[in-house]
Amino acid sequence: MKDMMMDIYAALCADQLISENVTKDRIKFYEAPETLDVSKPFIVIDVLSPQTSANFAANKVVSKQFSYQINVETPDRVLAKRISRSVSYIMRNLDFGQLNGGLDTYFKETKRYVDARRYRKNTRTHDTDY
Repeated sequence: MKDMMMDIYAALCADQLISENVTKDRIKFYEAPETLDVSKPFIVIDVLSPQTSANFAANKVVSKQFSYQINVETPDRVLAKRISRSVSYIMRNLDFGQLNGGLDTYFKETKRYVDARRYRKNTRTHDTDY
């Protein structure tokens, strides 16, 4: 069985800009733990909705749909934008399209810039082993 979240994680870890600024242990799934040092950049891969059956043929599922939100958080606004741009390229290379919505803001309480973008993908026909 394949794991789409791990595919995204591996692609993020392989990117030069991301790996220079966000270590592997700072890319999290679902949410950032309270103990995480937020003075350094981190990324959260979150599921927008559970995977669904996207297309059918002969009454069988022939493709799946995945929807994720990827948050980039850092005290440096420009770095947040640079990392988010790399994330966008990676997601496009994984055949994800960017959706409306997300965030592009600064939170005074946490002193972090957050760039959160949403992505959706349908797998190729007969690629359903997720």
